[in-house]
Amino acid sequence: MVKLDREIIRWGKLLFERRLISGWGGNLSCRLGKNQFLITGQHAPLGFLTPKDLVRMNGEGKALRKNQRASSETPMHLAVYAGTDAQAIVHVHPPMVLAFSLTHESFVPVSFEEKYTIGEVPIIPQDTPTVTKPEKFVEELKYHPVVIIKGHGTVAIGKTFQEAFLLTDLLEEAVHCQFFKERVNGFPAASNGTDSNQRPNAGSQQESGRFALFSREHMQALVDRANQDSEFRAHGAETGLTTSLTLLLDEAESAWTVKFIDGAITALDHGDGGEFMISGKAEWWNAVFNNRIDAFLATQQGKLKLKRGELAQLSRWYKPFQRAFAIWQTIPVQ
Repeated sequence: MVKLDREIIRWGKLLFERRLISGWGGNLSCRLGKNQFLITGQHAPLGFLTPKDLVRMNGEGKALRKNQRASSETPMHLAVYAGTDAQAIVHVHPPMVLAFSLTHESFVPVSFEEKYTIGEVPIIPQDTPTVTKPEKFVEELKYHPVVIIKGHGTVAIGKTFQEAFLLTDLLEEAVHCQFFKERVNGFPAASNGTDSNQRPNAGSQQESGRFALFSREHMQALVDRANQDSEFRAHGAETGLTTSLTLLLDEAESAWTVKFIDGAITALDHGDGGEFMISGKAEWWNAVFNNRIDAFLATQQGKLKLKRGELAQLSRWYKPFQRAFAIWQTIPVQ
């Protein structure tokens, strides 16, 4: 038995032991090369896998050995590999998550660690036993490391099985905490999955037209909107937000530095002299400013990169920065 076979068998057993799967449900896969994959076979029990349950297949989903049948979710796995940078996929049916998905449209974690690691998790409707239209959640997996399929289960991606497993396990625990919170409070959470910290409503505040990404007009709008927001100012004052942050657009090598003193933005400079620097490609800055992905989550996933400063230092101002990005996401960009 080769090393990779032992690894996939190990993770299947751990998923079963953590009660993230039962019976014959769920499936695992990973890349073997540019155009080859390893996937669990049809009706293979993840908790009791053997080498004969593992199917090596090509990019069309055809088994490389005769008389083997890959999982019925093979088209979904191949779609995810084609549309993301996933190296491993864990698709299981965690009971807490499954129950939660029946009455909600998304999931917002309770704890800061969960918010930072998995962020808001979309719940995607489905009305077939297997995933027959994967386009929607493949698109979401570009911006979220794990998604929920309503009444069906979860799909988590990672560079390794361990990463995808931990995301799956953390989501189940986060939903467990949410159910416990609802029980303690004596009422269910809102059906859309949002918490009490609502995003600002763009409404009449939104400027007419759309700003070119990282233009001076765009940056000035960010400054003005933050300074006008009482919640951002209050969080900034409470946490002593005094620092400077550079936002860098990789393709244009365009950098803007925003200076904060006691929770207010006091200066905007076209340059890269900030105490902290976050850089990224236009694709990911657009995703952040269009509310497709949380800025902290994008940094955690490596889509944005903290090129200067320590994350532990930056995270002490999590609340005001989280509020600032929520405000900035109401400003339309091209």
